[in-house]
Formats: sequence, C-alpha cells, structure tokens
Amino acid sequence: MGEMMNGEKVRLALLGIWLGVMAFFSFVVAPAAFAVLPEQRFAGAVVNRVLGISEIIGMVIGVLILLVLLFSRIRQPRQYRIEMAAVSLATAAMAVSHFWVSRRMHQLRLQGGENFYMLPAADPVRAAFDQLHQVSVGLTGFAMLAVLFLIIAIIRRNA
Repeated sequence: MGEMMNGEKVRLALLGIWLGVMAFFSFVVAPAAFAVLPEQRFAGAVVNRVLGISEIIGMVIGVLILLVLLFSRIRQPRQYRIEMAAVSLATAAMAVSHFWVSRRMHQLRLQGGENFYMLPAADPVRAAFDQLHQVSVGLTGFAMLAVLFLIIAIIRRNA
C-alpha cells in the first residue's frame, strides 16, 4: 500500500469538499426548494443564489488545487498532466456556468417577469432559459464527474 503524500491529502480533501458541495446542491437543495416553497419563483430565487455560491466555491477550490498541483512532486508526468487537465476543465466549467450561463438565465428570468415560471415551454424566453438550464446541468455534471474521477484516481494510486 502506497503512502499518500501531503499534497495528495490536500487535493483529496479539496476535491471531496468540491464534490460534496456540487452533490448537495444538485440532489438536495434544488429539488427541495422546488418541492417545498409555495411558488416556483421563490424556489428559483433560492436555487439561483445557492448555485452562484456553489459555482464560486468550485472556482476557488479549483484554483487552490491547481496551486497545490504546481507545487506538488508528482513523480509521473502523465498523472500530473491528467490532474491538471481535469481540474482546469472542471474549474473552467464552473466559470462558464457562473459568468455566462447563470448570468444569462437570470437575465431571462427578469425578462420573463413575475410570471416567468408560468410561461409556456414554447415561449422564446422560456425556451432559451430551458436550453441554458440544460447547459448548466451539463457543466455541473461534467465537473462532478471530473472531480469524482480525480478522487478515485488519487485513492487507487495510493491503494
């Protein structure tokens, strides 16, 4: 069994936090808000706020992991490149989600007005929002899979 180095322990802890935040948002906060709150607009406001925070957490953790990687002594260059690429892509996914997708979704909600959630799916504003929602889900899903892949890779490398 291999001994885990301090840099790996730090990366593993940060990756675990990142995955936990994304999973908690995706599987607990968002579904609960829409199930419990009396109006979809309230649920949308809560989900939008928490999503923004989780995206920022992802970007901060991603940058921290990249910094740890820069100063790590990974013996195999291939492992280093894979980790750098996966963390960079997951961090970029969070940045695109935060600065482009979520921002545009917020603009569309405002454009749709107070009755945004009552708009029919065929409405151009609602249709654009729904498409961006799918992009947001895809970006978060990609980041979750990348982070999970890295967690498994680090654990397997040290097993």
